[in-house]
Amino acid sequence: MKYSYDLAIIGGGAAGLMAAISAKANLPTDKKDFSICVLEKNTIVGKKILLTGKGRCNFTNTADKEDFIEAFGKNGKFLYHAFNTFSNYDLISFFEDRGVPTKIERGGRVFPENDKAISILNSLRKQVRKDKTKIFYRFPVVKITKSQKEFRIMSSSSQVITAKKLIIATGGKSYEITGSTGDGHSYAEDFGHTIEKTRPGLAPLYVKNELIRSLAGLDLKNVQLRIFKGEEEIYKKIGTVLFTHQGISGPIVLPSSKLVHKAIAEKENIVAMIDLKPTIEEEQIIKRLESLIHELAEKEYQSLLKELLPRSLIPVFMKVSGCDKHRKNKTFNSQNIKKIAALLKNFSFYIDGVAPIEKAIVTAGGVNLKEIDPNTMESKLVSNLHFAGEIINVDGITGGYNLTAAFSTGWLAGKSVVLQ
Repeated sequence: MKYSYDLAIIGGGAAGLMAAISAKANLPTDKKDFSICVLEKNTIVGKKILLTGKGRCNFTNTADKEDFIEAFGKNGKFLYHAFNTFSNYDLISFFEDRGVPTKIERGGRVFPENDKAISILNSLRKQVRKDKTKIFYRFPVVKITKSQKEFRIMSSSSQVITAKKLIIATGGKSYEITGSTGDGHSYAEDFGHTIEKTRPGLAPLYVKNELIRSLAGLDLKNVQLRIFKGEEEIYKKIGTVLFTHQGISGPIVLPSSKLVHKAIAEKENIVAMIDLKPTIEEEQIIKRLESLIHELAEKEYQSLLKELLPRSLIPVFMKVSGCDKHRKNKTFNSQNIKKIAALLKNFSFYIDGVAPIEKAIVTAGGVNLKEIDPNTMESKLVSNLHFAGEIINVDGITGGYNLTAAFSTGWLAGKSVVLQ
């Protein structure tokens, strides 16, 4: 079977669906018959949307534009035009205008009011249906060729789609179960594009130390995480650390994974240092300990720690400090107190690995930004070929930034295609 369209979009995720919607929304009056299709390898679109924010879909953030750019590091400037064209507030309005009330939580994170990712996906699907955009399901693309006039896209079942213009929005390599298996990178390479090495963008860190892994389920809030490569500090952030059966995760851990992955590849020793009391200087902690020891003189060491630490951390802290839990507090001398204070400010352990890219929230790396026009998302190498979403080499911190980038680059790509 062969079908012909003006625009084909490979990938029915956040970027691909928004590109389709944008193309229809921005159609000039003389292009009313402009035809669009979305090619999706799964039986449904938007599988990754359903997983974001633990099923609640943290789809954007209320941060200002400069903070948005900063959230993507050195490659953030590439997104200026995309965010100018379709901002985080445009995105909030987009969903609210389509019957999805939103709410703002800690850190400016924006969610659907009902905490259901399906409401975000349903609003996108409803708009696509309203636009009469054709979606081809179970359409895994195996080959793309281009003539002077059109792209020829073939599926594994030998179905063929021809299109005058093409947007590749297949995602990266993270969350493989959603269909993001790096196919788009192969398509881009076939067209002569350079793929910057892919690696886990937001991923948990692995720890072999069984003592640390025994803390699984512990959620440490308002702590400072510092990560060292040898003696060099490569990362520092205050927030929440979650201990898992394999190591550590959480909002301030995930953004470090890209740096840690690189450092491990360089065969460096990686040490995580957690300051359990980042708002208090060590001297103040010493005075606090001296006061508690005087107050709890006849009680045991573990009773002292109950005043300072979450219950589940106490057994591990006692082992690391080397003090017997039954030791009477009155027996602690100034040297012991300094050691405990230092440990509260510097709870350290080795990091042994990073979760594989398949378990990462986003993919770092992708299509080289120098080969894409940031004002249109069009390839600088191949005319009428555009990119959108995670396939390109931009990845940000947690908090709704990455999904916003997918929506914004999708909107820009769709708009650019129909206005060219």
